[in-house]
Amino acid sequence: MSNPLMERQLGLYEFEVTDFRQNDYDMGYYVQTKRPPKVCPKCGVLEPRLTVHAHKQQIVRDIGIQGKRSALIIDRRYYRCRECGSTFAEPLECVSENGKITKRLREYIGLKAANTPFQQLEDEYQISDTTVRKIFLERVASLPDISELETPRVLGIDEICLMKNNYHRKEPWLVIANGDENTIMEMLPDRSKPSVIRLLQSLKDPSAVEVVTMDMWSGYRSAVYEALPNAMVIVDKFHVLKMATEQMDSARKYLYKSAPHGLKKNKALFLKRASKLTPKAVEYRDQWFAEYPKLKKAYELKESLFEMYSCRTRAEAEQYFIDWQKSIPYGDSDFNGWRLLASTIRRCQKEIFNYFDAPPSYTRTNAFVEGLNSTIRVIATQGRGYDFEVLRGKVLLTAGRKVVFPKTDFRSMDEITISKLTTGRPLFTIPISQDYGVPFASIIYAAEHGAYSYK
Repeated sequence: MSNPLMERQLGLYEFEVTDFRQNDYDMGYYVQTKRPPKVCPKCGVLEPRLTVHAHKQQIVRDIGIQGKRSALIIDRRYYRCRECGSTFAEPLECVSENGKITKRLREYIGLKAANTPFQQLEDEYQISDTTVRKIFLERVASLPDISELETPRVLGIDEICLMKNNYHRKEPWLVIANGDENTIMEMLPDRSKPSVIRLLQSLKDPSAVEVVTMDMWSGYRSAVYEALPNAMVIVDKFHVLKMATEQMDSARKYLYKSAPHGLKKNKALFLKRASKLTPKAVEYRDQWFAEYPKLKKAYELKESLFEMYSCRTRAEAEQYFIDWQKSIPYGDSDFNGWRLLASTIRRCQKEIFNYFDAPPSYTRTNAFVEGLNSTIRVIATQGRGYDFEVLRGKVLLTAGRKVVFPKTDFRSMDEITISKLTTGRPLFTIPISQDYGVPFASIIYAAEHGAYSYK
């Protein structure tokens, strides 16, 4: 017997609820369709020639109701057509094509999976990882392609290493980011020059890119010069300064092998900028410098290279760098690392000093990409084993091609009257299933037996 109250609670109006069960965690609705099929899907013959052939119980997962998991226990009828002899299951409009979940649950999972670990969704709805993954990737596939996105003025290129390959080595993945909006535009499972070129050439308007920020890897530079010849390439200053900090730390590590334990323990004392040290820390640092002059010199080289980025013009910065190179102790093998650093800077000199030519209003570093990489790492940690396709999808949906709705002041909205709603184009459209055609004889039969009426 139908239960109207349960039917309203369920909200799937093609079904009538015949029974209901629940426990502490689950709600089960025993349902059957309200109306039988009208035509045979194979020959098009009408309902009077269709007879119930069999019944089969089908369990379909649904969205949570009243804080509990829910499922439909469908008494699904199978019909035989007396005209053509074929058998078929009655259609279920609200059930997904796989027959295991409702369409509204499928839509919900597609939305929820962007910010929710797959395991949580599996546990919450008792569905397989394969199903969650498939639904999620279908949503990812619906995102606009990079060729459809507005091309930014500032583009950031970087890589991130997360997963190991078959040789148990972490391979870098390419990350392309929008420096105007601080969003990720695309991720690729490799950073080869051909892959980078293809991606850059697929931009909606490559000529719109004015600045590209990156690290010192030569593959990025040559790819950008080939694909975006009009763009200014800037090597991220933080990569340069990171190398200076690493050289400082190498000097500290070399000395603490023969020094007291305190030199090993006070790493931050030497890696922090001098301006961020407390007076007590400065005093302690200087005690070490008095005992180890080479440590002091390494520290000065580090600090002075940082100061290079305080220069106001390119010419001033280039002269500063020339003077900085001369300050490296000549012939002392303990400073070979600093000479190698100077050589690296010279090799990328054009791109490093482009920093001083770019308009200050533009993003001139890769700091925004590094921040986005942190988001990627958080997502990867939550997933505990996402493959590249899933991780890419989650990143694009949360830090990339997400739909941003404008803020609305509902008090200032234009007034829409009922008369306006009832004229012109309809506000709502009803989706119509694809029609493969009905035999003309069936249409004639239907008309003769009163299936169609005209007023």
